Amino acid sequence: MIAILFMGMSFNKAIIFTKKADSKAKSVANEVQDFLQKRSIEVLFEAQKADLAVVIGGDGSFLGAVRELNNAIKKDEELPLLLGIHTGSLGFLTECTLDGWKASLEKGLQNGFNIETRSMLDVCVEGNEAIYTVLNDLVINRNDVARMIEFDIYCNDEFVSSTKADGVVVSTPTGSTAYSLAAGGPIMHPSIPAFVITPICPHTLTNRPIVVSDSAQVQIKVKTDTDDILITLDGQKAICCGKGRLITASKSTRYLKLARPNDTTYFNILRNKLSFGRRG
Repeated sequence: MIAILFMGMSFNKAIIFTKKADSKAKSVANEVQDFLQKRSIEVLFEAQKADLAVVIGGDGSFLGAVRELNNAIKKDEELPLLLGIHTGSLGFLTECTLDGWKASLEKGLQNGFNIETRSMLDVCVEGNEAIYTVLNDLVINRNDVARMIEFDIYCNDEFVSSTKADGVVVSTPTGSTAYSLAAGGPIMHPSIPAFVITPICPHTLTNRPIVVSDSAQVQIKVKTDTDDILITLDGQKAICCGKGRLITASKSTRYLKLARPNDTTYFNILRNKLSFGRRG
């Protein structure tokens, strides 16, 4: 993560993403559209190359917008700056409030945005030519049946362990407060150049989450002979997986630029959203 003040850039085109079937989000989207158009900024509602993307909803909406942008924009081109307006239940990524988004957007457009760059993961599945880019995590587990699966973990082609568990999560620092945290993984500050590999309910006391450099290539080979294993990407897309398939995760060459309200810090978010450090 690199915190910078994004100044000197002209904003000519913006995209608005809204949470589907959310009347509140749609109402806010109309207000944002009017706000931007009054400042001579073209407003679009489909993923494409732009200067700014405003996501209205919760973290799921934000991850969905990132997925759409990754699919729509060529790998050698930058994603637009993303700003989230929170109408969901938690809001780690959608940080602007309904009361404060106008002030944050106005200040950013006039004086520069406070930006954090977030690393992402490129995921390759053996037998599948596509490369999937995720902001939070990839999860490997059973589809419906609550049974363990067995898999081998490698780091830069070096064998790490053979694990029996309900599944495994490979997450970025951004995703460390999502499924990985629920599965017992550590909270990683976004500035940490690392990934975390977190077994889900491992059937041994010696299997624990492990943090590796984000320059490493993490490989997971499925050993369980079943066809009901899923690879889930950011909770947005699922890929069926069978025995012997190799899933590879490595740092993407693409970064996400996250616009943050100037009075918000990562530790503010932990305290406010997760009650971090609060007693009782």
